[in-house]
Amino acid sequence: MAVVLAGAGAASAHEFTCDKRVQVKGEGQGTPGVAPRVTKFPATLRFHYKLRNVHPKGESVADLVEDPLLARYGFGTPFPTPMAVGVGDSRDATFELKLDTPEACQALAASDGRVDDSFDSALRVKWALGETQCAARVTCCEPFVDCELTCPPDDPGCVETPSPVAPGPSRNAGFFKVHEQALQQCLAGGGLDLGVARVESLEQALGLLWASPGLDRNGGVRTETDARRFELAREALVSTCNERLFGASEKRGRALDEALRTLRGASEEGALERLVRELGRHNDAGLGKPLPGGFDAGRATPAHAAGIATDPLEPGRP
Repeated sequence: MAVVLAGAGAASAHEFTCDKRVQVKGEGQGTPGVAPRVTKFPATLRFHYKLRNVHPKGESVADLVEDPLLARYGFGTPFPTPMAVGVGDSRDATFELKLDTPEACQALAASDGRVDDSFDSALRVKWALGETQCAARVTCCEPFVDCELTCPPDDPGCVETPSPVAPGPSRNAGFFKVHEQALQQCLAGGGLDLGVARVESLEQALGLLWASPGLDRNGGVRTETDARRFELAREALVSTCNERLFGASEKRGRALDEALRTLRGASEEGALERLVRELGRHNDAGLGKPLPGGFDAGRATPAHAAGIATDPLEPGRP
């Protein structure tokens, strides 16, 4: 959207529009209106910029053209300025950015200040009496979920990771909080140290599943970090039950191991939020798959389950 300041005379008026697009090189044009998702690494992102003079009578002069997010990669100024563009004319620029690993993509996603798997790269164009911006979004795959590492043709020693395997059956917190029999079968495998609590009994497990992450045992409001730790402990409990009851998953198991290490030690809020999303995605991945033959989850008993749920949090635990 362009912003033009009042008071410009016809002789000195300028006006631009800009367009910015990004493509994962080698993966086609993608779906219009949908941010490309990077899943195979190494990956090359190709940024394309178009700056057009839309003033009807005269040339426009851009005094500043910048892309702050890409400045660290040497492409913070895709066009030299000042830059004059004639009536009806446009200027184009391209830039390619290589991301070797999923972690590099996630680091770029974190650099825009939001805790998510996407980043927005915005181009700002400024002239004497106005400015405009345009942006493009890229989404990164989630490590251990849908990321693949492919080998470059000049590296014969490289070993490619296998393509993601279709997930087996799984169930989420909503299932386990009302199916006491299934939850009891999970706990038969032993108690769980989840950092915020140690779960030994059916009642304690139900307490973790039924409690509000935002409120403590006395009804007080938890800090945002404590609420995230509680949510992660809940997803870790559910992931453990999925592993024990329905079969181990390498990717879910790796994410679960990271979550348990995080819960038992110091952790940043950004890492907690990422792991909550990651484990939640794993727990939801197999909801449409039938449970293994011979497994009896029992009937759903929400009222009874909620009635026997007890607070599993231990005094003095973070």
